[in-house]
Amino acid sequence: MKFRALLVPLTCLTLIACEAPLVLDGVEQSKKEPIHRTDRIQTAATSGDDIVIAGIGFILNSNDAGKTWQRTQPDGLPAFLSAAICPDKTQVIVTAEKQAWTSTDNGKTWQANNLDTEEAPQHLSCGPDNRLWVAASFSTLLNSTDQGKTWQQTTFDEDLIFTFIKFFDAQNGVAVGEFGSVYSTEDGGETWLPKEEPIPNEFFPLAVDFIDSQHGWVGGSSGVIFHTADGGATWAKEDTGTDAPIYGLSAGPLGMYAVGGFGTFLERQPEVDGVATWKRSSAVATRFYLRAIAPLGDNKIILGGGAGTLKTLIDDGSGQLAIANIKEGE
Repeated sequence: MKFRALLVPLTCLTLIACEAPLVLDGVEQSKKEPIHRTDRIQTAATSGDDIVIAGIGFILNSNDAGKTWQRTQPDGLPAFLSAAICPDKTQVIVTAEKQAWTSTDNGKTWQANNLDTEEAPQHLSCGPDNRLWVAASFSTLLNSTDQGKTWQQTTFDEDLIFTFIKFFDAQNGVAVGEFGSVYSTEDGGETWLPKEEPIPNEFFPLAVDFIDSQHGWVGGSSGVIFHTADGGATWAKEDTGTDAPIYGLSAGPLGMYAVGGFGTFLERQPEVDGVATWKRSSAVATRFYLRAIAPLGDNKIILGGGAGTLKTLIDDGSGQLAIANIKEGE
């Protein structure tokens, strides 16, 4: 009995002596990095060398095309949804909490203002005249002419969700939403008219982008992408070769690109006999979702997604994209 009584404490002492000390230096250092492996990037906006990236509880800013980053981590973990940079350099991000966060000093300081709506915001854009626009639930559109301090609301009293809005000049704009709905305005948003033919199959657009007032693309679940060449009056389905949901679309100087679930990164191929297809690009290899994408200057693209994935791609001169830098959360 005495032997057994001594055995337990001796065993415990042996285990304690063999246990390696817990080193947390790497963890503490990673917290000081601007990009964390736990970051869930949701949106990106660019203007020249200025970039704003945002996700769940954080904002990233760069004024040198992504060479260096500044991180802002507000209290309360706001869910940032959609970002825009206006022609006057004002940066704005809307949140699921129905707020617009605004910065006029390239992200050094931010001011949060309420959207004053009961509807759920989905997408933010800034027009050429610096007017802010928000697409929201229950066929609601919001706009602000004072950098997001106050908002005016327009609703069509229909049970549909607008997921995109963009103005091509001060007068002409387009809004896209649930059930394949497409609305356009020619008077600065005073009146909106629906297109006679919606996007087929009561389409729900998870991603939308227009390169001009006539040419646009919408992406949805199961890898579906439609294209319009007449301002949304008609739409044609394009082959993507994937079943992954499409979360982001970007039309820019380098071409047309899409990102989505399971690391999907697609590039639109030149049309052959009037038919366009999409091809998965080998420039990006990740298993995490990709959601944010935006052109960066004339020869780069920036994209981001889950697990702190943030990558800049550059045209290497041969028409092919290559990694310019990789910023992975630590």
